[in-house]
Amino acid sequence: MHFRIARTTLLRQLSSVAGAAQRGASMPILENILLHCEGSRLTVKATDLEIELQCVGDVAAAVADGAITVPSKKLIEIVRALPDAGEVTVKLSAGKVAITCGKGRYTLATLPATEFPEAMKVEGAQAIRVEAKVLRRVMDRVSVAMAKGDVRTYLNGMLLKATGAKLECVASDGHRLAVGEVDLPQRVSADYSAIVPRKGIAEIISLLPQDDTAVTIEAGTGQVRVAVGDTTLTTRLVSGAFPDFERVIPTGFAGSLSVSAGELREAVRRAALLAEAKYNTLRLSFTQDGIRLHTKAEGQGSANEDVAAETTVPTMEFGINHHYLADALDGFVGDTARISVRDASTSLLVTGAGDTSIRHVVMPMRI
Repeated sequence: MHFRIARTTLLRQLSSVAGAAQRGASMPILENILLHCEGSRLTVKATDLEIELQCVGDVAAAVADGAITVPSKKLIEIVRALPDAGEVTVKLSAGKVAITCGKGRYTLATLPATEFPEAMKVEGAQAIRVEAKVLRRVMDRVSVAMAKGDVRTYLNGMLLKATGAKLECVASDGHRLAVGEVDLPQRVSADYSAIVPRKGIAEIISLLPQDDTAVTIEAGTGQVRVAVGDTTLTTRLVSGAFPDFERVIPTGFAGSLSVSAGELREAVRRAALLAEAKYNTLRLSFTQDGIRLHTKAEGQGSANEDVAAETTVPTMEFGINHHYLADALDGFVGDTARISVRDASTSLLVTGAGDTSIRHVVMPMRI
C-alpha cells in the first residue's frame, strides 16, 4: 500500500470515524483504524463491534493498492499536527506504516487488515430519507432524556419509529420523556420501530451537518445504517420493547403559560444554585402574572425568582427536578415555550409555543 493524499482530506476522514475506535479494548485490533487504498479511493474504517464508522475519500495519487490497520489515537495525533496545506505520503513497508509530510517522517506499528472485524451487515432494510439539519435538531433535543447505565436496557437509547410519512424519535429515563417528530418526504414502505443505543445516537448527531444534506437511514431488523455524503455509520440495535410512550403524554390541561424559554431557563439555573443537591427539587408556583421559582438548601439559604408569562393556568404549585426543566427549555432558547398543566400531581408538558414537533414531559416531585 502506497498513496499520497491531502492532509485536510485524510484528517477529515480519520476524524469522521474516530468515535468508533475503542481505547483500552481487550482486542488490540479495535484500537486500530483500517486504511484500505484501492485505485483513487481511500476507505477509512473503525469499529467497537457495536458501532462501525466508515468514510471514503479521494487520494491525490495511488502508487500501490493495499490495506492495513494503524493505531487510531497516534495516527490522528500525527496527522492533526502536520501543516494544514501539506500533502501526506503513506507507505506500508516491512509491516510498518511510514507517514511523510515535508521534512517530517513518522513510523507506526500495524496489525494485519485480515484481523479487522468483518463489515456489519444490515438485513431486511428499507430506506428512509430525511434532511440532515431537521434530523439533527430533533435527535439533539430528544437525546437529553436518554437513560445512562439503566438496568432497563431499552431506555439506554432512542426509539426510532417510522409510520406513514412521519419519523418519531423518543427517549425516556423513567422520570421524563422527550418526543420529536420529523416529516418524511415520502411514506415508508412498512412501519418500523427500533431502539438505537446511546453511543450510536451521539455519533449520528455528530455525523449530521446542520444543512439540508440528504440523509439515508437503512432500517434493518438488527442494525441501522445512516449514510451522509461519503460517511456511513452502522450500529447494532438494543433488544427489548420500548414502553408505550403515548399514554405518558398528559392531556386535558387546566391551562398553559407562554414564556421566554431563555429567560425561564436562566432563572431556573440561578435558583438551582440553592437547591438541595440530593434531590434537585425546584418549587414552581403559577400566579396571575407568571411563574415563581423557589429553592431551599438546608443550612445554606434559599432563592426566589419571578418570571413574567402569559398564563391561563389556575393558581397552583408543585415540585420538579430543575435539571429536567432546564434541559427541556434548552431546545427552545430564542423562542417562546409553552408549559401546559393539568394539576399538581400530573406531569408537565413543555413544547414550543407555535411548534409541537418536539414535546418534553417532566414528572412532578413531592414537595
